[in-house]
Amino acid sequence: MTSLDWKTGYLCLHPKAALKHLETPFIYHIGRDELYEIDDTAFEFLRQCNGIQAGGSLTSDAEFVEYCIEEDLLEVKSEPQSMEVRSGKQHIPSLRYLELHLTHACNLNCAHCYLEPGGAGEMAIEDAVRITREFSDIGGLRLLISGGEPLMYPHLEDYLDQTADVKVRRVLFTNGTRIDSNNVARLADVDEIQFSLDGWESGHNRLRGKGAFSRTMRGIEIVRAAGIAISFSTMIHRHNLDEFDRMADFIREADAVEWGIDVMTVAGSLSQHMGLTVGYEQAVAFMEYGFGGGYHGASEGYACGRHLMAVMPDGRAVKCGFYMDKPLGDARYGLADCWRKMEHIPLSDLECGDCDAIDECRGGCRYRAPHPLAPDPAMCCLYGISR
Repeated sequence: MTSLDWKTGYLCLHPKAALKHLETPFIYHIGRDELYEIDDTAFEFLRQCNGIQAGGSLTSDAEFVEYCIEEDLLEVKSEPQSMEVRSGKQHIPSLRYLELHLTHACNLNCAHCYLEPGGAGEMAIEDAVRITREFSDIGGLRLLISGGEPLMYPHLEDYLDQTADVKVRRVLFTNGTRIDSNNVARLADVDEIQFSLDGWESGHNRLRGKGAFSRTMRGIEIVRAAGIAISFSTMIHRHNLDEFDRMADFIREADAVEWGIDVMTVAGSLSQHMGLTVGYEQAVAFMEYGFGGGYHGASEGYACGRHLMAVMPDGRAVKCGFYMDKPLGDARYGLADCWRKMEHIPLSDLECGDCDAIDECRGGCRYRAPHPLAPDPAMCCLYGISR
């Protein structure tokens, strides 16, 4: 609890808090990636917490104010300090997660990469900044800074500087091999760095190339020492099945905030390396190792992608990276306009819409399914559904 009296002090939102008008009002803690649902009265009160009004003139609800202070959603200042409070525009459904591909250049040649060689180049920095700001303004929560390998984007440092004030959680996706003691300082402002870890030494190198594992591990240790939150993503493949326990020990020791695990989807380079794939019946047991909320999940009543979109380096807005040939528009000229064109599939429209597991499964991955309304065979295996 702060030693300042909030009634006479000046209330302002915590630097890591943001108002988000999604389907209903929320306040979002960016650092903890945590949403707090609030009512319209609380939303209006928090919108007025701009650092120039004494708390007692705004509300008499001591319980709510003290809770917000304890949760690092509000701060009390002894002197007035004006700050802008943005509440954004409501879009239903809300676009909460944006995967922004800054470049498709990469320093590795992974056997399972879904991106075709010689992809869409790199995004102009002014476009990247504008798209990021619009994403925040329409309710965005997590910005997934992706590639290719984003550390090969020549404007990365400037991009991070120019978006430092944007009220979203910035998550940098990386293979980790280009992180060193010289560049980690410029990454310190991101809220989370997610590393691709596709096995222990043998399994990881089989997918990503000789020597990749040691370079990735060095990057992980540098980021941990810098105090940046980390997470992991792993693809299940034939050469890492006996390495999950070792990965689990390491990831637990690393105090990771999330471990996303998925079954390989045949696209791009993987079509030339089918020997890496594992049958769904065998693969799904390893998905149980994962933890954390992820961002691909569907919302109630709808299939995957209800709150997610991706933008390619050339500005193409797509459902996700697997749908690069089905653009919704050019995000450089309006991210919200592209989002309005997104098709959202009700679970009741799926062929498996009457399945007993549908409320948990949510239909799984629409790309992995044989056609847009078909069951996802991986999820059928995970939930023990025979078809």
